[in-house]
Amino acid sequence: MGDLTKACGVSDQAVRLYERMGLLRPVGKTAKGYRIYDAGSVEIMQFIKQAQRSGFNLEEIGVLLHTDIQDDQACASMKELLDRKIHALAERLVELQRTKDVLQSLRKACDGEPGPMCPAFLRLCVPNCAVPDRQGVRSLRATQKGVRHED
Repeated sequence: MGDLTKACGVSDQAVRLYERMGLLRPVGKTAKGYRIYDAGSVEIMQFIKQAQRSGFNLEEIGVLLHTDIQDDQACASMKELLDRKIHALAERLVELQRTKDVLQSLRKACDGEPGPMCPAFLRLCVPNCAVPDRQGVRSLRATQKGVRHED
């Protein structure tokens, strides 16, 4: 297993996981029980790593590895899978952009004079949020009196 992990830059645990999932199989074992892998195993491992970098999860990679690429439906199945992955990624990008916008808004709230109450923290809190202070924990609502919020 050591040669395979070194050649592919993966851990022993990853190889064992791929074996349990049926993605990779040793070609044999030594007399002492060590797993033996060949060049085909290295190619499979490289395929797994490339597919992961392309956004496929291990379950999807298992399907890809067991697909007969000469089958007439293989290309149509791959196209459908890719379309689903692209759609999911587009949704994730929208979500990430929203998160970025919120973080930028919070950061912008920090522009100005430093003071005892961080405006970004205040924007994160709901009206009934409790905040720590020197006297213990008190309601944010009581703390917000006189604090102006700009959105």
